[in-house]
Amino acid sequence: MSNGIDWFRWHHGSVTDPKFQLVARRSGASVPDVLAVWAFLLESASAASPRGCYGDIDTEAVDCLFNFPPAETRTADIIAALEDRRMLADGCIAEWDKRQTKRERAEDSSADRVAAHRARKAAAAATAPAPSLAPTAAFADGVTPCNASNGTETPREEKSREEKIQTKSKTKDKSPSAPDDLFLGVDPQVVIDFKALRAKHKAPITKTAIDGILREADKAGTSLEGALRICCERGWRGFKADWVLQPSTGSPRAGPQLTSRHSGFENINYSEGIENGRIT
Repeated sequence: MSNGIDWFRWHHGSVTDPKFQLVARRSGASVPDVLAVWAFLLESASAASPRGCYGDIDTEAVDCLFNFPPAETRTADIIAALEDRRMLADGCIAEWDKRQTKRERAEDSSADRVAAHRARKAAAAATAPAPSLAPTAAFADGVTPCNASNGTETPREEKSREEKIQTKSKTKDKSPSAPDDLFLGVDPQVVIDFKALRAKHKAPITKTAIDGILREADKAGTSLEGALRICCERGWRGFKADWVLQPSTGSPRAGPQLTSRHSGFENINYSEGIENGRIT
């Protein structure tokens, strides 16, 4: 019996180990044949009790197992060559205890190993020092390590969204606004009302527009404040002197001249009647 162990260790490099090439040369067999017999001996030794000693081997049965030529004693020759290389001795695998596991206690089951592993982890966690909340030397000296993360740093995706929102806000804020120096000496409330009026008509306030209103105000004999006040009272976004003065008398007019396809009837002489189908 193998005391509950149904496996053995096969070390890396065994297939290409030069020892098996020498054994193959001395026994007159191929390297695959030598490896097959060696694996058979290891498995037999692992299943034996005590482990490591395979005992008596029926070499003829092994020849039949591996389909070796009946006229040869290939298994016996390979075992003899392995003994010459001191890999086998007295029916046992040489250095078995050195190369194979020593966990051969009957009670050493998988469940026991798992329980022991968990116990070791619990003991290590209990004895581990608690994480220190004191600042490290680098932080204590006022130096931030190069790999330290900023706890208040905004994640990349949120930062991108914030930048888009800020860009839109800046775009809205870039709408042209009138400098205050364009309205020097004008009542602030009139300025506010005029700005609101221009915004309602979606007409930006520019220096050129204010200069034009100022020229027309001079023609009408009023100040800039007077012209802007008239604009606010009458809902005009601009100002023309002709809108407030009659051409001959200089008396105030109602505002911009309105024309349509029905205008001009006041100039018709209805007393002369209709001539050739039209009013003269």
